[in-house]
Amino acid sequence: MNILFAASEIFPYAKTGGLADVGYALPEALRAQNQKVYTIMPLYNQINREKYEIVYAGLTFDYWLAGVRHQFDIFHKENNKDELFVYNPILCNRWGLYDDEFGDYGDNALRFGLFSYSVLEVMIRMNLKIDAVHVNDWQTALIPLLMKTRYNLNQKTVLTIHNLAYQGIFPKKVMDELEIDWKSCFKFEGLEYFDNVNFLKAGIFFSDSVTTVSHTYAKEIQTQTFGNTLEGTLKVNSYKLRGILNGISTEVFDPQKDENVKYNYSIDTYENKQKNKIALYEELGLKEIDRPLFVFIGRFTKQKGVDLILDALNLFKSYEANFVILGNGEDFYNHAFGNFVNSFENIHIRLGYDESFARRLYASSDFLLMPSFFEPCGLNQMIIMRYGGLPIVSKTGGLKDTVVDFTDVKEFEGFNLGLGITFEELNLFWFNHAVAKALSLYSNKEKFQKISKHNMGVDNSWKNSALEYINLYKS
Repeated sequence: MNILFAASEIFPYAKTGGLADVGYALPEALRAQNQKVYTIMPLYNQINREKYEIVYAGLTFDYWLAGVRHQFDIFHKENNKDELFVYNPILCNRWGLYDDEFGDYGDNALRFGLFSYSVLEVMIRMNLKIDAVHVNDWQTALIPLLMKTRYNLNQKTVLTIHNLAYQGIFPKKVMDELEIDWKSCFKFEGLEYFDNVNFLKAGIFFSDSVTTVSHTYAKEIQTQTFGNTLEGTLKVNSYKLRGILNGISTEVFDPQKDENVKYNYSIDTYENKQKNKIALYEELGLKEIDRPLFVFIGRFTKQKGVDLILDALNLFKSYEANFVILGNGEDFYNHAFGNFVNSFENIHIRLGYDESFARRLYASSDFLLMPSFFEPCGLNQMIIMRYGGLPIVSKTGGLKDTVVDFTDVKEFEGFNLGLGITFEELNLFWFNHAVAKALSLYSNKEKFQKISKHNMGVDNSWKNSALEYINLYKS
């Protein structure tokens, strides 16, 4: 099959979240199954063309919308012409992908509307002979609508919802700006959304299939609690909605080869994990080498449960354990965590994001904190397992699908899911109870290491999920 995979961000070129990781790993897994996959994304200013060997593909074209001429230049990887990039000044001349310090860009509807048009124009002008078009989140959700209403294309369309909280809601004037037909598109079964337009909603109606990134999240988003006002739309379209669990790239996340890790290790050289922990403690000035290490790596948003972590800091300071928090996000939380920097001897807080430092944390830590309010899939819990740690997670979305509490499993041998510590009630008592449970487990070194090694051997790759997507493309 020939598949066109369109996304607003793909690792390593541009990344703000898990979409970028999926944008890299899923196409690679599909190619490993002998599928022809073209990826296409914007060529943002922040992307280093020389570093990634991105060169002009020999295609430039104009597209007129609402009396305005828009020019597009198409690029590709020098050593892989299936990786395509679109350059347009309005779309790409920003240093943030979707926003800056003042908030979301006011012309995001135009920017990603242009990107959606360009994807289809590239497919046609380059004669790619595509069988299935796979789009991701609101930034590309207009593509199925345009295919059916403006281009009359009949390729199979699949929309993946990575996080329903982000929908692409804009004033209805963008209908004219993007030359979208009012009669066929501005209705409940399309873009119309409380007298505005909703890109993701349109994608749900116009796509042939809709996937989410875990089985549990597919069920959750059809409820009022997690539906973000689209639960009715999703119930109407439930016949084409399914959950396909994300995976991780076992090539990118491999403690045996990771260049960011000081002492590479595997199950057979497990003792090197402790060496990484010692090196990290020395780097950060943390004391008591024998103490367990708990880490948080992620965005500072309510979704990630960071309120619980903030509330727990005054408890953690007295525990015989060390904690490292790496992240940034909403200003309120950045400021709140900033107030605790250097406040406690056993808690290290670093604002911002550093991929190399994050990898060192994975390779050094014993436990990963993920008390998410909701989590469509989550990748961090799979990464920490790959590096021999145990996730401490709330039982929601993909966390519920990938992590089983170690006390619920008597025999680890032959068990193919990851083990950690889970809790249901999102309050300080139960979160603290989960941490206390981790401390108790860590004191039993033999059992802890057995679980740690078990997690390293769990298959969280894309192999099985890629096969599910191939069957979906063919259906």
